[in-house]
Amino acid sequence: MSGVLSTLPGILSATNVKNWIRDALGLYIKFGICHFVVQLSYSSFKRWRIASGLKDVPDNHSNKHWLLGIIPGFIKNRKRLHHYRAESSAGLPVSKSMGPLWDPRTCLVCVRDPAGIKHFLKDAFDKYTKIDQGADWIWLHICTLLGNGIFTVQHGIGAKDGGQEWLRQRKIASNIFSRSNFNENMHGVFVAKAKSLRDALQSGSKVDMQMHFFNFTMDSIMKIFFGEESNSICGEMNKYGQAFDVAHRDFFEYGVTSLGFITVAQLLPFPFGGLKGLCARLHMRMSPVYQEFITNVRTLDTESARIIAGCRADPRLGERLDLLALFMKQVSETEPNTRKADRYLRDAIMNFIIAGRDTTACTLTWLFYILSTHPEIQKRVQEEVDQKLPNGTVPTLKLVKDSNMPLLNALIYETLRLYPSVPFDIKECCQDDVLPDGSHIPRGCKVFFAPWAMGRDPTVWPEPETVDLDRWIPFKQPLPHEFPVFQAGPRICLGMDMAIFETKVCIAMLLQEWSFNLAEGEADSIHYSPMLTMSLCNSKEQDSHNLWLIPEKRIFEVAAENEAEEIAHSIAPAISTASSFWSRLMGDQS
Repeated sequence: MSGVLSTLPGILSATNVKNWIRDALGLYIKFGICHFVVQLSYSSFKRWRIASGLKDVPDNHSNKHWLLGIIPGFIKNRKRLHHYRAESSAGLPVSKSMGPLWDPRTCLVCVRDPAGIKHFLKDAFDKYTKIDQGADWIWLHICTLLGNGIFTVQHGIGAKDGGQEWLRQRKIASNIFSRSNFNENMHGVFVAKAKSLRDALQSGSKVDMQMHFFNFTMDSIMKIFFGEESNSICGEMNKYGQAFDVAHRDFFEYGVTSLGFITVAQLLPFPFGGLKGLCARLHMRMSPVYQEFITNVRTLDTESARIIAGCRADPRLGERLDLLALFMKQVSETEPNTRKADRYLRDAIMNFIIAGRDTTACTLTWLFYILSTHPEIQKRVQEEVDQKLPNGTVPTLKLVKDSNMPLLNALIYETLRLYPSVPFDIKECCQDDVLPDGSHIPRGCKVFFAPWAMGRDPTVWPEPETVDLDRWIPFKQPLPHEFPVFQAGPRICLGMDMAIFETKVCIAMLLQEWSFNLAEGEADSIHYSPMLTMSLCNSKEQDSHNLWLIPEKRIFEVAAENEAEEIAHSIAPAISTASSFWSRLMGDQS
């Protein structure tokens, strides 16, 4: 033992330590090179396999990079992504977009053929699922925001549980969209919140209507989904809505701009490479956009925890019918671990905020942008509202149905055609498949549909850029796969009817009393934000998100009073003559 100890100073000499470090570093470099080559070869092979399967699918991209594929064009066009997708798929029922030669994750197929959309959203539903949360850079950040909720959880053969969790969440959520809940709860909430919005407007004052619509939908779903009162329409700050908006914009900006970096970083060896390796972590740490994203996600987590705790402590929890209470009752039976249950509930909240708040708010925003820039359309819809829902009449399901108010319904669907709430949706193929047109879709390929591009296809919609309500009259409900703004198949939007009804209530109650004009100087700056949902921005740089409108109080009430006064004034002489004649007649009789 003493002999061994006596040799330690020599073993631990500076020279030996340096040699060890040098040898270890050399060994790691060799390992890193081998790992890089193996990973590059494996990824390239997977990409080659997918590309070979797609060899007969046309590619309409005119300026692809020989090595990086569509990535440079994707980043360059990130502020006009919907136009970019429409241009690259124009005239093709099925087309492909291929990324770097070593990256199988960026092999995409765009389907614009309704039969093809019906196939992968309905007929072959189990073969196409949501993207694996741990295998895609952007999806990784989406799931940081939304968690494992109904928007992101996988279904079909691509899901580890075969889609049981998705089915479970959908079954729970479906309970809130009953007709009785429409009549007893949702209707009253929508009317009350729309009245608050209507009363908050001031005639002649410039107002950000997009902010108002996001507040309106947030206040509505806070009550319907979470049983909590919110009055952000009246000026109360809603931390949830504010943090959600910033986080939503940040994750997309960071995810898209970092694509080039991550396609290389993922090839590096442990612990530097991979989507969660040191390089990716350092990149996120040094990005102000990502740090702002994380700050706002933490705010959302804190607010979610507060709402969940309040619901759990409610002595009348068993009587509550809001969405959070329904999920809490279910999760208490299956998840006794409160920490795990709270995370599950947090994810449910986040998903239904984007589903119930953002989508409807975006529709209302673009709809009133159309009204404010097309006064003739605004006048037609107002005339219908005045006839079918005169001021003071409360909108009901029956009164706003398409047979009674065709123009109102046409306006909503024309808005959804031009500005779909979710302009792009994507699935991943989990098993080799063939589309109805004969296109082969290999396993691992991502397949997407783009309602924004489909709604502007001149072969389907004559003069697609023109707002034309008459194309929807007489109104006929479009088939989901031909007009997939609410998706189609088993994952069709659960809240579609709720969103349409909420939109109708808000439009009708605002137009009963107000007219709207776009503020001066705003017309040339209106654009969309390239996010999950179709929000509006009023800056080409997309750093300003306002719809500045000028509401004007309608004066038809005053006009009616003036008309009555004019009639009374015109018949006054006749009344006076008749009165004198009557007086003389009565005098003669006496």
